Amino acid sequence: MEHLTSTQIIQPGALADPGVYEGTLGTVAHEFFHVWNVKRLRPRELGPWDFTRPLATRALWVAEGFTNYYGHLMLRRAGLWDDREFLRRAADTIRGIESAPGSRLMSAEESSLSAPFIDDAPHAQLTNLQNTSISYYPKGELVGLVMDLLVRGRTKGKTSLDDIMRDMYEEFYLKSPNSSYYLRGRGYQTEDLERVASRRAGVDLGDYFKRYIRDVEVLPYEEAFAYVGLRLVKTQSEEPYDAGLWLQFENPREPKIENVRNNSPAEDAGLQVNDQIVLLAGQVVTRDSWRRTLARYKPGESIPITVKRDRRTIKTNIVLGQPERFDYRIEEKPDATAGQKQLRTEWLTGK
Repeated sequence: MEHLTSTQIIQPGALADPGVYEGTLGTVAHEFFHVWNVKRLRPRELGPWDFTRPLATRALWVAEGFTNYYGHLMLRRAGLWDDREFLRRAADTIRGIESAPGSRLMSAEESSLSAPFIDDAPHAQLTNLQNTSISYYPKGELVGLVMDLLVRGRTKGKTSLDDIMRDMYEEFYLKSPNSSYYLRGRGYQTEDLERVASRRAGVDLGDYFKRYIRDVEVLPYEEAFAYVGLRLVKTQSEEPYDAGLWLQFENPREPKIENVRNNSPAEDAGLQVNDQIVLLAGQVVTRDSWRRTLARYKPGESIPITVKRDRRTIKTNIVLGQPERFDYRIEEKPDATAGQKQLRTEWLTGK
């Protein structure tokens, strides 16, 4: 938990265990940046506190999303990651957001306002949030990354998101009158960030905020990455189908359906959440095999599936649509110029 002048981090596992050290570095980088972003520079609703009303804010995509972005960028700038690792992680984040059904339904601001319902909140009743929502952590991370590259590119490297965040910190924390006796400075609204960013960039960023933050348009990855001599490549996955299913393997013999995507082959087949899959294409389903089984079929082909629902055994068929799963990678453009490569170096090293 981050605090104004300290952070407490409790993480299970030994640092020598596979992946734990790397995960811990990521947590430390994220929480360290919070000391600046959220504990000092903060949305208006996050201090001073008014516990007589809900503390809903439209700005968690900045508070948490930008912190995600800078946490990863700091690992690169500190030399703990190289360029390849940073870009691989960014591509994974893009894949997660662009593959999420809710990305075309919920904006970054709406996700922030929905935090009490989507941020690890327990639900006594079934919800459709997996199909209709996104997390403001990865969405805000991508909003920050793309904004950073657009500003760098359009100003030919004269300014960046680093400069915008410094301006915000100076205006709202260092130079603003104190909001209360115990808390320095005052909080901002997303309109304040839009104003400061536009002023620093020398161009009106209102369209960017309208289309990609308050609405659900796909971020302009192509333009952003082109400024630094990179391109985003989307390819079909080797296992291109999931039929709209999310599976839970607590019982490895009969995995349970955790979610059914709206308007998917699984929904058309009448499958429901909590159905237990007995057989898929006549075979027992395992964590490693089920997508591989689907990959043997082509669009339009029918796949038999048997499930248990309550005390009934139900047999139905999944009719595959077009491929649903895609991979993303960020690679250097063959015609990248020296100027673009220099801009990339300045971005990734902070120099």
